[in-house]
Parts: sequence; structure tokens; C-alpha cells
Amino acid sequence: MTTSATTTDHWLDQWNLWRADRDVAATAPHGLASVTGTYWLDDQPQTINPLPGSWTAVDGTAVVSRPGESDASLEPGSKQEFDDVTVAVLARAGHVAVRVFDPQAPTRLALSGIDAFDPNPSWVLDGTIELDSDELPFDHVDGFVGSKATATIRVTVDGAALTLSGIARPDGGAQLVFADSTNGSETQRFRFLDVEPADADGRVVVDFNRAYLPPCTFTDHYLCPLPPQNNRFDFPVRAGERRLIAKG
Repeated sequence: MTTSATTTDHWLDQWNLWRADRDVAATAPHGLASVTGTYWLDDQPQTINPLPGSWTAVDGTAVVSRPGESDASLEPGSKQEFDDVTVAVLARAGHVAVRVFDPQAPTRLALSGIDAFDPNPSWVLDGTIELDSDELPFDHVDGFVGSKATATIRVTVDGAALTLSGIARPDGGAQLVFADSTNGSETQRFRFLDVEPADADGRVVVDFNRAYLPPCTFTDHYLCPLPPQNNRFDFPVRAGERRLIAKG
């Protein structure tokens, strides 16, 4: 394994800042652990507790109807506050859903933070990334199978060359979904890792110290993709986030 060219002190400082940001993102009033439901909409009005009015899907948007008020249409990717609750609108395969973030969610109130392995520079690896022209199917935790634009990441671990499949990002980077032999004992069932776009020489840094728990670790109401077969390692990756820390 090879280490990055940055100094150890700077690398550690940046890692600690990332860890602090992740704890905030998880435990914030409308953070990762505050989701109480993801509700798929159709043309039949439905009520969603604790949201006001009734909700339908119209022309790819979420529409809320409330007595005495004009209907409000919310586009996918948007968020709307209703008193203490926030609603995010998402779309998948032509279907629209609303996701509810509630500060009083039991999953949030019980969460203290996120446990992680000690940072280890030997898990900072050099690699390459190549955006693929074809989309590949990814299984999701709720049983959905959807095609996503992919990227191929090549990296060497302990002398073994690995070819990994990532979900391509518009900026030229990718998100890795991977599993390893620590899952179920030392870590959760799988983890995510973001890979930034390549530098001018076509190289990327694959820092497993920044591996993080997927949103579906925090509540059952997320729709996370699962690791493809070539991202399921038969060796341990003792780097990055491990599991949730409950309040004592």
C-alpha cells in the first residue's frame, strides 16, 4: 500500500475535521438519523403523519393540498419545512416520493455518534479512475434494481490488483459501495467511499480511512445501493467508520 503525498499532520487534521462533520450530519435535528419515512406517491391522495394536507404525484412532482390554501408543487431534489419537520422530494425510475425528517425520530434521539477505526496512512492508496460509457444494474436494499452510470477504479491492495465498480458522479468522481470481511462483526453490513476526480495525470487517491456508513445504517427508510460482486472483498478493511454509537 502507498501513502498520499500530503504530510501526516495535515492528513490527520483533515480526517478529524471529516469525522466531526460526519457526527454532525448524523445527529443534527434534520440529519441522517432523523428520517421517519419515505413515502411513494401516486395519483391517489394520501395523508402522511405528521405532514399537513394530502399528497399526490403530478407530472413528476409532489403536490400537497391543504384546505383553504393553493396546492403546492415540490420538484425532486427540493426540500420544504413544515413547522419542525422537513420534507425532501426524490424521484426514482419515474416515481416520486417524499422523505420526512423529524427531530423527534427515535433513531436520532438514541444516537450519540459514529465509531471509527483509528486513522491509518497505509489505507491511503493510489489508483486510477475511468468513466464507463455503459450503465450497469445495481441492487438496492429495498429490492429495487436500477441502472446507474459507472466508473472503473483500479487500485492495488497488498500487492493484489483490484478492479472496482463505482457509481459515476457528474464531476468525474465516483462513489464506491463495498463490503469486506469485517462486516457483521467489526463493521456494519457494507460501506460507502467517495473517490474524487482524477488529477492531470489520471491518478486518484482512494482513502479507505474515509469509508463511511450508508444512510440505511441510520434508519430503514433509505434506498441505498448494495455492493456489486467485484466490490465484495474477502479481506478486512480496518479503516473508516465502523458502526453507530448509541447513547448510554
